[in-house]
Amino acid sequence: MKQRCVVIFLYACILLAMGQDLPDQTAQSPPPSQDDPASSSGRRKKGRVPIDQHALNEARIVNGQKPIDYSSPNYPLHELGFPYGSPAPKLPTPEIFPVSMHLPYPTPLAVVTEKTPTTDYPYMNQRIHYKICGYNATLCTPGAPPEDQPSREWRSVLPGQAIGLSMYNLDDQQDGLTLNSILIRQPFKLTVALFASSGWDDRDVSLNSTLHSTDSDIVIREYFINNERYGKAYLSPNFNGQEYTGDMVEVDLETAKYNAVRLHGIETDFADYYSTSTTSLDGIDPYMKATSKNKEDQVVIKRLQNVDNDLAGYQNGFAALSGTTSYGFIVPFFNGAEYHGKAVRLTVGQFNISMWDNWIEDQEFRRFRTVQSTETDSDGNTRFIYEDVGGDSDFSAIDVLDLATVDDDLRGFIGGFAHKNYAYFVPHFNGKYFSGKIARVDVDAFNAASVQVLDLQTKDVRLAGFYGGFAVNIVPSIVNGLAADYAYLAPYKNLVGPVNGVNTKFTSDGYKANDVFDEQESIGGDRLQPNHHGCLTRINLDTFNVAGVDFIDLQEVDTDLRGFAGGFQGGLHGYLVPYSKGFGDYSSKLVRFDLLNFNLDGIEVLDLAGKSDELKGYVTGFAYEKYAVLVPYQNGRSDVNYRARNQFAKLTRVDFNDFTANGILTLDVSMVSRKNTPDQPDKDLRGFVGGFCAGSFMYLVPNFNGVWYGKIVRVDMRDFDVIAAAQAAGEATDFTTGFKGVQAVDLQRFNTKLAGFSGGFLRLRPPPIEKFYEANLDIFTYATGLDRLEPKGAVFSPYGEAVIEEEGGAPEIMPEGIEKDP
Repeated sequence: MKQRCVVIFLYACILLAMGQDLPDQTAQSPPPSQDDPASSSGRRKKGRVPIDQHALNEARIVNGQKPIDYSSPNYPLHELGFPYGSPAPKLPTPEIFPVSMHLPYPTPLAVVTEKTPTTDYPYMNQRIHYKICGYNATLCTPGAPPEDQPSREWRSVLPGQAIGLSMYNLDDQQDGLTLNSILIRQPFKLTVALFASSGWDDRDVSLNSTLHSTDSDIVIREYFINNERYGKAYLSPNFNGQEYTGDMVEVDLETAKYNAVRLHGIETDFADYYSTSTTSLDGIDPYMKATSKNKEDQVVIKRLQNVDNDLAGYQNGFAALSGTTSYGFIVPFFNGAEYHGKAVRLTVGQFNISMWDNWIEDQEFRRFRTVQSTETDSDGNTRFIYEDVGGDSDFSAIDVLDLATVDDDLRGFIGGFAHKNYAYFVPHFNGKYFSGKIARVDVDAFNAASVQVLDLQTKDVRLAGFYGGFAVNIVPSIVNGLAADYAYLAPYKNLVGPVNGVNTKFTSDGYKANDVFDEQESIGGDRLQPNHHGCLTRINLDTFNVAGVDFIDLQEVDTDLRGFAGGFQGGLHGYLVPYSKGFGDYSSKLVRFDLLNFNLDGIEVLDLAGKSDELKGYVTGFAYEKYAVLVPYQNGRSDVNYRARNQFAKLTRVDFNDFTANGILTLDVSMVSRKNTPDQPDKDLRGFVGGFCAGSFMYLVPNFNGVWYGKIVRVDMRDFDVIAAAQAAGEATDFTTGFKGVQAVDLQRFNTKLAGFSGGFLRLRPPPIEKFYEANLDIFTYATGLDRLEPKGAVFSPYGEAVIEEEGGAPEIMPEGIEKDP
C-alpha cells in the first residue's frame, strides 16, 4: 500500500508541476451500476485511484522519458492487481448486434465490450477497430495478406457506437473493381472483422498500429443484406376523410418486374402504372395492367369490412415471423362507433426454404421455384413440377380476435410490436379512460385462450396512454446490463384532475365511465386537462408481470420531455420520437436512452431546434445504417409551410455517432425534383404518419396534408446525402445520380378511398438454409465469394429478383456527398 501511495503521489506532483489539473477519473471510469457483476463481486479494491495512462505518458515524454507500454510483461502489473511478472490478460471478445445474419435493409451494427473481470486499469479508453469487405471476403479473414492483417490503423468507433453496413462503407477494393462495376440487388454479402483495443485513447491510436497483447481476439461475421427494390408492404387503414375505413393495402415494392418509363434519362418505376383498375377518375386512368410475366399487380386491396363491419379505424401495424409463416397484425383503435379491440392477423406469406440446391429459373414466371418432382411427357421430354419458394400471397387469410372479449378494457390501442412468438398491443385510450393494460397474444394460436394481460397501472397510476413501443434485439445472456428480453413503451398522453391528479377516476374530478367519442368529454370535460407525460416504461418480456415493470420519468431531466409518438432501437440505444407537449405545442427534443443502463443517467437529449426551429412534430421513426430517421407530420409552422398548413415535409436524419446539431441532416421531400413523370416537386408530399425501410429505400406513409391523401413516397437512401446537400446550398435537385431519388405512388388515383393511413410495415421473410443467392458472371462470383455459376442473364434469389447490370445503372464513382464512415 505504501508503494502504491508513493506512485500516485509522484504522478500527481508531475501533473501539478506541468500546470495541469488532476484528471477527472470519474469521466474515465464511471462507477458501476448495481447490475454490474463487478460491483458486487468485491473485485474492485476500495480507495484505489485509476491511472490515466495518456496523461502519465505525456508527462514522461515531456521529461525525456520513454512512454510505458502497458501491455508489456515488464510493466509492474502487480501494482494493478495482477500476479507479479505476468502479462495483462486479453480483453474479452466483443459481441456484435444484431445477431441475425439476414437483414431486410442496412441495419445499424453495434458492438459491446465487457471489462476484464479483474481490473479496469489497462483497459480504459477502449475502441472497436473494424474492417468491412464486400468484394473480397478474404481480406477480412485470417487468410488476408500481411498488409491487410488486423491493425489499430483500421477504422474505429467507441464501444456502443454504430457501424453502418452498406455497399458504400467498404474497406476492400480489388483489381480495379469500383462500387458500381456490378449492381447487386438481392441480397449483397458483407464480411465484418473487428477487435477491441485497450490502453490507449483515441489520441494515441496512431502511436502504435500493432496489436497489443491486451487487445481482444478478432471477431468475423457475415451479413446478407437485402438491397435495391425489395419486399411487400402493408398500409394500415384509419380514416380517409369520408369514413373510418378497413381498406387494407398491399404494395409490391419489387418493381423491377414491371414496366418502367424512361424519359430524358429519368427512369420511373415506382409510379401510377400498375393495376387492374378500370375506374376513371375525372376522365384520367393512369394505371395500366401489370405487364410482368407473373401477372401480379403492384397494388392489392382487401376490404376488411367485408369480413366484419366493425373492422375499421386501426392505428398502425407490425409484422411477425413464425417459422416459415409471415404474419401482419393491425392494431385496433376507433372505428367511428366505438373504441374497439378487434385485432386482425393477416397471413401474408408461406415460404418453403427446404430445397435451395434445386433452384432453377422459371422462365415463365421469372421467380425462383424449386423442383419438387419431374415427369415425362408424351414426347419423352422431362417436365419439371415446381414448388414455389417466393412465398407470394394475396393475404386472403384474415383472422380476427376481439381482445375486448378477454377484458373489456382491451380497446383503443396505438401501435404494437412482435417479439419471439408473441404479438403485443400497446394501450392508449379505451373509451372510458387512458389505459395501461398491454395485451400479448400467441402469433400462431391467435385466440382468446392465448391472450395475456399486464396492467401497468398496478405498478404506478401514471403508466397509461402510450404511443407504440419496441422490443430490443439484443441477446441478454451475453451482455452485462441486460438480464432479460425487454420492451419499451413510448410515453404519450393521459389526463390530470384537480383533486386526484394523474389518471383520476374521482367523480369530483368529473370522471364519467361512459363510452363517448371524445377522449376528454368522456371523462369529465373541462375539469380534466390533457397531460402529455414522460414515463418511459420498460417491461421484462420473460416474466410479463408487474414485478418486471420499471419506468423513469423523463420530465425529471427536462420538463419538455413528454408527448412522444413512437420509439425504436438503434444499436445499443433506444430513441423516442418528439411529437407534442400539448395542443398546438410541438416538440423538438429527441431522446435517446442507454439500453444497458436504464436510469436517468443514461438519458441524452438532442434539441433538433438547434439546427432549425422547423424541426419538431414527428410521428414515429426508424433506424437505417447508422442513423435515426424521423418521419415529419406537423410542426405548426403555418407561417412557413406550403399553403399555410401545419404539416411539414422535412425528413430528418440524425447520426448515431454524432448526437449533436452537426449530426442532423434534412431532406424536404416536397421540394425534390422527383424521378416521376413529370418530375416537378410535389408540395403535397407532407404530413406523414409512419414509415419503414426495405432494401435501399425508405417509405413514408401518407396521412393528412391539409386533406386526407394517399401518396406513398419512396426515398432512395443512397441519394439522401447528395439531395440534402443540394437543398442546404439552395441548389436545384433535378440532377441524375444513377439511383432513384424520390418517387411516389398516388393510391387515390386507383381508388379515392385509399387515403389517411396510420402506418405501414414490411413483410418479413425467413432466411434460406444454405444458398443465399445465385451468380451468373465471373465478376459476380469474385465479388461475392460464391462459387455457383449459371448461364449469363438475370440473377434470382429466394428474396426476389437480383440483376447484374453491365451498362447503365449506378454511376461508376461514389456520388458526391457520400463518404465512408470515419
